Amino acid sequence: MGVQNNLFYRSFYAMGTRFEMVIPGSERKRLENFSRDMEEKVLWWHRHLSRFEPDSDISRVNLEASRHPVEVDEKIFFVLEECNRYVRDTHGLFDPAILAIQEFWKESRWSGDPQDVKKIASRSGWKQVILDPEKQTVFFKTKDTGIDPGAFGKGLALREAGNFLKNEGLENALLSFGGSSILGVGKHPHGPHWPVGITHIFAPYRNVYVFPLHDAALSSSGASLQRKPAGKEEYLPVFHPRTGMPVTGWKTVSVMTKDPLEAEILSTAFLVANETERDDILKTFAGISQSVEIIYLKQKENVRTFTNSLNTDDQNEKTGIKT
Repeated sequence: MGVQNNLFYRSFYAMGTRFEMVIPGSERKRLENFSRDMEEKVLWWHRHLSRFEPDSDISRVNLEASRHPVEVDEKIFFVLEECNRYVRDTHGLFDPAILAIQEFWKESRWSGDPQDVKKIASRSGWKQVILDPEKQTVFFKTKDTGIDPGAFGKGLALREAGNFLKNEGLENALLSFGGSSILGVGKHPHGPHWPVGITHIFAPYRNVYVFPLHDAALSSSGASLQRKPAGKEEYLPVFHPRTGMPVTGWKTVSVMTKDPLEAEILSTAFLVANETERDDILKTFAGISQSVEIIYLKQKENVRTFTNSLNTDDQNEKTGIKT
């Protein structure tokens, strides 16, 4: 934490990854106080939404909701209602209730029987979640249902952090959750926007595509390689919520939009959507500035961009974009 070259930097752990903020300015005391307040706001969502925190609201819901309806407070019920809306608007391709599928593949070390996966997929997912607005309760129809609001939580926390920035009169900042969920407020000190690159999966020193963020959010979803000690790597797949099967191939989808939460939802949904499904979803969301799909090959990568205009001129396929 501190100010260097008139840039204030602070980071902390939240939502299963590192939250970082970069704010132009030389008022060290003011920025330190502001960053502590922002950290507390982000950590509030972490404490209540993280499934890895045993005392969180979501952990309590996952533990009890298959046995009886669980009452939650107003903020958490708002989260669940918003999840319900986004599941509907993405035709089920964003589904934060496939925790059983994730756990099955992890326990089977990525070699599960497809028939077992099919059974688990049929008994889990948001279709098994019942919300009661009057009583403010949530109930799971099966014991295989579990909610993991990770992507939703990061998007919501970024939205709240951006609003806090503006309310405090800070016009320029870059906020990031692990480099995959980013909010660029205002502009870079030396340019009209915050340039954010999408790095190559197999060559992380090289950008494949660069997004210009100016009062805009960027979310990237896809299979990834997690670097382990001693040079080892672990493949971290993404699962299709309907079939429960891992998404095959090396592909990422990045979405730039005004709302950090919608960027998270859409990058997740577009990763598993086919072209017809993607176009149907695009009709519902008006705020998408740009989406980029990158398919990684051995020697090069295919990059395709598309927007919500559904105009063929906006859908271009390029190979090996240089940045």
